Amino acid sequence: MGFLTPLYPVVMQKYGLSLSVVGAVSMAAALASALSQPFFGMLFDRFGGTASVWLAPLLTAVLVSALGVAPSFPVFLVLLCLGCLGSAAFHPRGASITPSLSGSHPEFGMAVFSAGGNLGFAAGPAVIAFFISVWGFGSTPILAVPAAVLAGTLALLMPRGGGAGRGVTTVSLRSLLANRRDLAMLARLVFINFALTVGVRGLSTFLPVYMAQGGSPVTSIGALFTGMLALGAVASLFVSQLSRRTGKRLLILVSAALGAPLAVGGYIVFPSAAGVVLIIAAGTVLTFSNPLLILMAQKHSGNSPAMASSLIMGVSWGLAGLAMVPLGALGEALGIPAMMVICGAFPLLSVVLCLRIPRD
Repeated sequence: MGFLTPLYPVVMQKYGLSLSVVGAVSMAAALASALSQPFFGMLFDRFGGTASVWLAPLLTAVLVSALGVAPSFPVFLVLLCLGCLGSAAFHPRGASITPSLSGSHPEFGMAVFSAGGNLGFAAGPAVIAFFISVWGFGSTPILAVPAAVLAGTLALLMPRGGGAGRGVTTVSLRSLLANRRDLAMLARLVFINFALTVGVRGLSTFLPVYMAQGGSPVTSIGALFTGMLALGAVASLFVSQLSRRTGKRLLILVSAALGAPLAVGGYIVFPSAAGVVLIIAAGTVLTFSNPLLILMAQKHSGNSPAMASSLIMGVSWGLAGLAMVPLGALGEALGIPAMMVICGAFPLLSVVLCLRIPRD
């Protein structure tokens, strides 16, 4: 769903939206794509559902590619939310089967899964910016064609049974609540990822609007965020291998403790070249710990790997999306630069909890 980043100023102008409403759009996308994930996670833990690995991306591609031809803002919002539900159905099942398909290197396998998503997320801004600048907003339905080809390829390549080593289980949310120690650990991990995601989502939601107001073309906005997210994807592969030597806790701590100062510094000196470099570095550092957080959640999930994945990728992402509405209102009251500094500093709230993660 990374294509949304350069669309915010375009949609803002097309439908005459305020900054608060732009924040609400970000929130709606987060609610649909994130907070619904625990439902899908519980469903897949109970019944399986390997077909969702290719059907869900297909659904998302068809609906989201139609955004450019939406005749009104309500139709745009409905298409966006329904498309995001497809994304929500993909992530829990995909993340839950990845370790079993990765053999003796689950950290690297999860990093590849996360990096693939981040690279797609990273390509989104550049691809949609290119289409808009060359053919206009109404050209987006063309993007459904390569997505359909990819979904068909996934359907052909998926191993029989989806590689789910543990098989279908009969666990439910109640089983996660039974072990208080694991539940407390999951709550810590969810909050840590929430704090990190507020920093990243605030960056990707409001900085494009600020850049557009300053006269930056949509292609420049897309290129900046594509570079940032692509570096984060590559960094996650390196970090996954490094975690086998240093442990996951240290790298998650670095993600929060270093990413926040980089973001704040970048916002303060933006739009200078140093500001651009710091913001790209901040986005990279804030995102490289995501596969480590998912693996730690699965470790404390008992027999509910899809549910655990959905808590990290769903609940924390969704709560971060909810935070965009008050942050948008804060930006209207204090100005976007001051609000972005607050977003950048937000991950520091998770540092203490990072220190309470047990060593692995």
